[in-house]
Amino acid sequence: MAEGFGRSRGRSRGLVAMIKQHAQRSATSGSGTSSGEDSPPRTSRESSASRGALLVTKPTRITTKVGGTGRQMALVANYFRITHSTDLMLNQYHVTFDPTIESPQLRRHLLLQNKETFGSQFIFDGMANLKTTAKLKSSDLQFQATKESNELITITLKHTREVPWGDDEMMRMYNTQMRRNLSHLGYTLLGKHYYDKKSEVRIEDYGGVNIWRGYLTAIASHDGGILMACDTIYKFLRGQTALDVLREMMKRGAAQFQDMARKELVGCVVMTQYNSRTYRVDDIAFDKNPQFVFETKKGPTTLTEYYRQQYQVDIRDLKQPLLECLPSARDKRQGRTEKILLVPELCLMTGLTDEMRANFRFTKKIDEVSRLTPTRRVENLNAFMNAMSKNEKIQAEMKNWNLGFGSGLTEISGRQLEGEKILMSNDDDNGGEAYEQNKGDFMRQIRGKAMRKTVAINRWAVLCGPREASVVDDFVSTLNRVCAPMGVTLGKPKILTLDSDRSMSFLNSLKGIPGAAEMVVCVVANNNKERYDSIKKYCYCERGIASQVVISRTISKKEMLMSVCTKIGIQMAVKMGAQAWALNIPPKNTMVVGYDTYKDGTLRGQAAGGFVCSLNRSMTQWYSKVSYHKNSDEMSLNFSVVFTEALKRYHEVNGNMPERVLVYRDGVGDGMIPHIFDNELKRIKKSLAEIGGENAPKLIFNIVSKRVNARFFKKNGNYDNPPPGTIIDTVITRPERYDFYLVSQSVRQGTVAPTLFNIIEDETNWKPQHHQQLAYKLTHLYYNWPGTIRVPAPCQYAHKLAFLTTSSLHKEPVASLSNTLFYL
Repeated sequence: MAEGFGRSRGRSRGLVAMIKQHAQRSATSGSGTSSGEDSPPRTSRESSASRGALLVTKPTRITTKVGGTGRQMALVANYFRITHSTDLMLNQYHVTFDPTIESPQLRRHLLLQNKETFGSQFIFDGMANLKTTAKLKSSDLQFQATKESNELITITLKHTREVPWGDDEMMRMYNTQMRRNLSHLGYTLLGKHYYDKKSEVRIEDYGGVNIWRGYLTAIASHDGGILMACDTIYKFLRGQTALDVLREMMKRGAAQFQDMARKELVGCVVMTQYNSRTYRVDDIAFDKNPQFVFETKKGPTTLTEYYRQQYQVDIRDLKQPLLECLPSARDKRQGRTEKILLVPELCLMTGLTDEMRANFRFTKKIDEVSRLTPTRRVENLNAFMNAMSKNEKIQAEMKNWNLGFGSGLTEISGRQLEGEKILMSNDDDNGGEAYEQNKGDFMRQIRGKAMRKTVAINRWAVLCGPREASVVDDFVSTLNRVCAPMGVTLGKPKILTLDSDRSMSFLNSLKGIPGAAEMVVCVVANNNKERYDSIKKYCYCERGIASQVVISRTISKKEMLMSVCTKIGIQMAVKMGAQAWALNIPPKNTMVVGYDTYKDGTLRGQAAGGFVCSLNRSMTQWYSKVSYHKNSDEMSLNFSVVFTEALKRYHEVNGNMPERVLVYRDGVGDGMIPHIFDNELKRIKKSLAEIGGENAPKLIFNIVSKRVNARFFKKNGNYDNPPPGTIIDTVITRPERYDFYLVSQSVRQGTVAPTLFNIIEDETNWKPQHHQQLAYKLTHLYYNWPGTIRVPAPCQYAHKLAFLTTSSLHKEPVASLSNTLFYL
């Protein structure tokens, strides 16, 4: 590191389920209005107590967040400047309809019948919020509109406040107008975003997959002014309905139908064919079908009759179960808290399945369409902005709001941090071999060298099916050959050839493995999930033994065997406590923590939180724990409980408490940040105070976000990806945050995605570059890949732990495994 880290002073409605009142077909739109679907997600974090109040998470002592180390470089970002008037004043009104109107489109249509009452330029959120440049003659205004059935509806507008320029509500208005622009371009709203149907590309595999290109936009206040993030996105629409999936599961086996159906559909996103809305499936109601009766204002009705009347759709299969979806954050804000029921027959599957992603030829076709090079991505963005500039309707509406776009992508300055040296067994902290950052991996630097900390695996067994026996001998001998230079000693394994490759055969053989065995390797014919899950669940939840599952085809190609066995050998050793490599990390007596969550598709309503923390100075020895929770409060409580256990474990290993603790909190969307800030952070600080008292460790709390809109480009004739180690901490960062972006990976195809770090607590005296340097260093320490990854290693370890638990184990592993990276 260019300079050392600072040293801290301290030490050591009454229904079980409700049918969503879907919007009626869009009425003719008018200038300046938007439906509920047009309303954008909020662009700033808001306190749970006050919607519209910007949540400031930047620690008060921070005066600058710009780091001072690294080589400067000129970049451009996928942001466009917004030109605007600073004297614009809006009037905000609360809108009510009597009788109540559920449909946002119908609300908009009724308002448009009286638009001369409140001016031609207005923004309506589809529910109850209207903004206009005109101030009405009366603060309370009432008028009537007529439905197609000739029913009179009374509309009341009540003035709530004036919205000055710079108010968070002004940003919301800008975003609503931007979504109207997308509609004016002829794009189609699918879920939350707009897509260009004319861009459709069809791939015939798997019954047909249609790819639509769209654009994601978000306008917000940044350190460089008001900017609009803009990126190309893609929607994958399959020709398969959710009912098709259910029928396929039934064919595979009626006895396990419900479990298989839940595993296949829970967590998937479906699109309703009648109104192009998207929903995430949270469960399947096998006790309900389309003849389910629910209450409406006109009395009880069935789903079948509801869809026939509302959408002129006849449901064919009257015995199919229903999909359950939890209400979205927007639904909850509008007072809709009941579960949403969907008919599988009317839901198209979206996205790609695991089977599709595992098909190399298919993914290559997908990548040719959707994985854009930096140059192609920039060309798409410029073409999109050019289309908006030539659209007369867009330009007229933007002019009414005194809005415009700056020319070209936003120029920013980035810095590239120095490359790291990889430390192996005989290297001191200042030694090691440097690697080329642009290559993305350091396999050459570790090949043929002993690990930083080696292990011996003396008692181990290899289990294989009858057809896999022919490759086992070569595999074992090659594994011995590559492990010896790494300092990993392998004893002679007990090789067991099973009668079949069924799950039960492997389980019975595993139960016969002697108790003294340290590891078991299972060579299997394919990636059958049931067998894999059975092996992992027995080994980790009953036996407490390290395991490695190897697919036979990966060790069948002799020309690749050395390379494959090297990676397998590293995994096996690390699962037994080895430390494959290290880096020089200056801050002494520091514990880093990673935490991530993952939903369990089998255990309804539950998710697992994976917790991983370092136990040694070099941050290469780890303590891991996973726990289940049902809601965010339980999640944060579990986090604080495990956090306390981890501090005690750190003290057991080191004889003292850490001086500082850095938390890297992953799996947090913008909507969760207020909860993390108001609850989770406070619980962690309380745990530290209870254990350490006046000498409690100093806390740094990072929220790590991989799902970000930002993309960066280095102009070099054409456009290239920025190199690994690139930091961006100005212009596009947010004034209310202590944040920075890190590009840590090198990608061979497409555009590299940065990671956002948002520091919501910092009790140390560290400078911005200290946070940035440590985050980059930690991306080198994930032992499943000899190179940099996108997030700090503890985040990725926590993700792997939570994912394995929810996808295979469905219960917590035995405690004896907590001191190893058994889940790699």
